[in-house]
Amino acid sequence: MSSVSVEGNLPSVGIPLYFIGTSGWAYREWRHHWYPSSLPPRAWLSFYAEHFPTVEVNSTFYTLPPPERFQTWARSVPPTFRFAIKAPRSFTHEHQLQIEEATFQRFRNAISGLGARLGPILWQLPPHFPCDTHRLRRFLAIVCGNGLEHAIEFRHPSWDIPEVWELLQSSNVAIVWSSSLRYPSFRLRTAPFLYVRFHGLQGGYAHRYTEQELYPWAESTAEFLRQGYRMYAYFNNTAGTAPYDALRFRELVERLL
Repeated sequence: MSSVSVEGNLPSVGIPLYFIGTSGWAYREWRHHWYPSSLPPRAWLSFYAEHFPTVEVNSTFYTLPPPERFQTWARSVPPTFRFAIKAPRSFTHEHQLQIEEATFQRFRNAISGLGARLGPILWQLPPHFPCDTHRLRRFLAIVCGNGLEHAIEFRHPSWDIPEVWELLQSSNVAIVWSSSLRYPSFRLRTAPFLYVRFHGLQGGYAHRYTEQELYPWAESTAEFLRQGYRMYAYFNNTAGTAPYDALRFRELVERLL
């Protein structure tokens, strides 16, 4: 899909900031090749935060921890670190965005333990969920306007219509840019920040990105960073070389800025 810019009522943006990391940090297969063998799992997050300024929390998609767990995570990282939180699958897959305000408020209260370290909320929609603008409009009315940032990853091509982009733009909700061979890739700007996910190509989550594959992404995102947009980017090829690919991508972006 070609890149499309949705301009108009986007708010002004300040100093470019970019947060590049991985989708999760607690993977046993990362021991030895990323985490030192002698490092206990309870110290993995602190070690991770020495190398990356952000992480996308995928475990919240399956089970929402108590607020105390989020507080523990927040104490393990620097004040400038940001946690992107993947919304529970009960919101996105079971109820397909049909959530009540009280339900969302409970979710918000749980993640509030992260304090200022809370980043965007990721809403990953299932590939069998086709476009429903009425449902999207109601959903946005419930979750937006509360100081949180949101990004939606559409996986059904029917969402590619102007009405959807206009709804997201009016709510400052980002459309996720995805690097994947399985899902459609929408390249639109509907918020003052970009949200990019690298799911892997050949081999899926075990894929190792080459510099040639990453360079076009670095070019396009660096261009928007120069314009004042912020960026969150996460490598979800966690069965492969996600930490090293994230570091390589950061080097490419910094080289182009």
